[in-house]
Amino acid sequence: MRLVADIDTLDTPGLFAAAQSRIILHAAVYGAFARSLPHRHGLQAALTRPQFQRLDIIALEPGCTEPWVRPFLDALRFGISRQAADDEVAASHSFVSDLAARHPGRVVVHPAHRLPCQPVLVIDDTIVFGQYAHAGCHAPQGFWGMVRADVPALLGWADTGKPPAHAPREAVAAFRLVNDCVRAMQAARISRSPAHAPCIDHPPTPGQP
Repeated sequence: MRLVADIDTLDTPGLFAAAQSRIILHAAVYGAFARSLPHRHGLQAALTRPQFQRLDIIALEPGCTEPWVRPFLDALRFGISRQAADDEVAASHSFVSDLAARHPGRVVVHPAHRLPCQPVLVIDDTIVFGQYAHAGCHAPQGFWGMVRADVPALLGWADTGKPPAHAPREAVAAFRLVNDCVRAMQAARISRSPAHAPCIDHPPTPGQP
């Protein structure tokens, strides 16, 4: 595992650009990505790769009335005004909606219905994770971890909701991060009508929505 101070140290745009199969973004608000040309170019590079299968984005929607939203935004962007936080959510929503519109079948946006507990980015078999805090420094400036794991296997464990009894501790710890993403996507799926609920636990066959 690698632990760093400040997410820029991990070069997430480069990780995005190198993605071969799947990305899951569980960070609620993506205004910073929308403003970052390297991040936009990295995601575009992955999405235009012929073998790339799926980008899942768990995102907070403007006007969401869940009771945790305002306290969460206060932590996420500690010290900024309510309007500035709402503007950030709106910019994020516009960004992810545009990605989904430009890459139908490859980008799926899942509205956040449960309190996000930590930012998690899954890029193929790399998992990047941070923490939210009521602090004057925002999440990008905090400590960030990066681990390598067998993500397809972890997604398979999510079918049962728990890892096998013989799983090593490092795999169980990685599973907690991936399972958090899966449960957030499942919550969004349940909120939709069955006719419009995509399968989110495993990527579709290339070429299929």
